[in-house]
Amino acid sequence: MSPVKLDRSIVWVVAWAALCAAASCDGSFHDPGKHVVALVGGHPVTVSELQAYLDANLLTDPAAEPLPPRDLARVKSRLFDDFLDGEMLLQEARRRGLSVSDAELGVYLGPDAPASPKARDVARRDLVIQKLRESVVRSEVRVDEAQIDAWMGAHPLHAAPDAAGALRTLRFASYPEAMRVRKEIVSKQLSFQQAQASYGADSLADTGNEADLGAFPDHIAAAVKALAPGQVSQPLPFESSVLLFLLEVPEDPAAVAARRREQARQAIALEESQTIADGLLESLRKSTPIVRHPDELTFPYVAEGAVPHAE
Repeated sequence: MSPVKLDRSIVWVVAWAALCAAASCDGSFHDPGKHVVALVGGHPVTVSELQAYLDANLLTDPAAEPLPPRDLARVKSRLFDDFLDGEMLLQEARRRGLSVSDAELGVYLGPDAPASPKARDVARRDLVIQKLRESVVRSEVRVDEAQIDAWMGAHPLHAAPDAAGALRTLRFASYPEAMRVRKEIVSKQLSFQQAQASYGADSLADTGNEADLGAFPDHIAAAVKALAPGQVSQPLPFESSVLLFLLEVPEDPAAVAARRREQARQAIALEESQTIADGLLESLRKSTPIVRHPDELTFPYVAEGAVPHAE
């Protein structure tokens, strides 16, 4: 019996069908959930996981011009790198037994929580990583009084608060409007600060109140000088407007100093927190092997620092 010669096109079709059948058997050919784009500490990162992260973080303005393909690839590449850094932190959080409950996730997301399970998974991942950073920072940040003294010496105040209290003004177009607002302020229905936000403020400087009042007629200067700290003047017509004045209550110098030191403590702690968080990530980078599979990405990977070229 003579051998049967098969047409090459038929052989190709049969081989392709067999390949597709094999791929569909393990579900990896079309399943982005099994399409691996990187290994972080031996743990696979899939197209599906990365895409959910890109969807949550790649914010675009519909009214803006779309990015050129090369620039978009660069942005996605940096997000890909950030995602891999996050995977290292996530694995470290799990080693430390950190997790996020559904109740915690609900509070974190608030009333505008996304309905998509993938978006919620991204948010849960972010919250676990945040928990890790906070736990590390809390255990390592220490701010002593000497550091506060040094910080305050390096960030001096340019002007001390006026011991007599700051003089504030509001300007109105009519007497009835000024009277109505004054009644609301005096009756505690409206604070002077709220009135400034609503009606616009014309504030005088915090110091040199005597010089400030020199710009006004004598009857206005006399009315303002008669104010006790915390009092609001009667409406005072001036040129084409009507003014209200408030003489603020001077702050206790001890309270001012305490608040200043607390601001210094918070500034130092913030700087140290960033240093500690950066140190944690750097140590994980040294101890966690990362293998990227750029050919498996849905965009061309652009390495950090790569020189851009024309499209």
